[in-house]
Amino acid sequence: MKLHFRGKTYEGPHLEWGVTEGEVGGLYRGSPWKVHNLKEQHHSSHKPFLLTYRGVHYTKR
Repeated sequence: MKLHFRGKTYEGPHLEWGVTEGEVGGLYRGSPWKVHNLKEQHHSSHKPFLLTYRGVHYTKR
């Protein structure tokens, strides 16, 4: 996937997710929409961020 930001072009990561289509979840402007579920659970592999706000340390996942 080609991406552009501030005049520079670069290639973005190609992500492909396995998705199953579920039952009808509701109506949007008169048309039914279906719920989509991931076939497998994906967990982020990065470590939590260690942040400080006004001298108080906390983590953000």
